[in-house]
Amino acid sequence: FQHYYITNNLSRCYKMLYQRKIEIGRVCYVRLGENAGKTGVVVDLVDQKHLLIDGPDSGLARSVFRLNQIAITDLKVKIPRGCKTKVVRAALAKDDIPAKFLKSGLSKKSEAQQAKAALGDFARFKLRVSKTAHNRKIRSTVRKLKKSS
Repeated sequence: FQHYYITNNLSRCYKMLYQRKIEIGRVCYVRLGENAGKTGVVVDLVDQKHLLIDGPDSGLARSVFRLNQIAITDLKVKIPRGCKTKVVRAALAKDDIPAKFLKSGLSKKSEAQQAKAALGDFARFKLRVSKTAHNRKIRSTVRKLKKSS
């Protein structure tokens, strides 16, 4: 489902940049801070820059987060505004949100970042050497194609 913004000039139609709305029940991922890597659900909007988030399944205590600390996902649960943790836990279990989040690209990207951060010195060296060799093959192939055309 695509959202488009139509200007006064009807010949131009621009695709909207942000499609994930910040709303009650939206599942989010904490990117920064001491709770980084945990998931939660938006329970209430405090003001324009702060959200009350609760994540009973991931061990995230109900607390206020800044918008720049979190990443909004496509997943959403149906909960009332300011509901208790018990209601959030039941809604997450009902929609099987933790399993759906593990299949998302955001989860896979964070796992890859954690795996890369856990590499030792020699493993980082081997990774760099293999990347360099791979890129060298690509460059040589592109050069051959340019020469032939």
